Amino acid sequence: MAKIAFTLVWGVVLVTTNRVLQDTTWAQYAATFILGGAYALALSKLKFLRGGSVPEEPK
Repeated sequence: MAKIAFTLVWGVVLVTTNRVLQDTTWAQYAATFILGGAYALALSKLKFLRGGSVPEEPK
């Protein structure tokens, strides 16, 4: 459930950022790339978003 909520919030952030940067296409591309990378990193690193689908590395 947390992953779904996080994804919806992240989508709102992405759409809002693109609307703010509407007149500068290069900034939209850069923001989308950066936010996409941050989203992927957050899904892979934050424990409450991982759930049981991603195995943890042994320490």
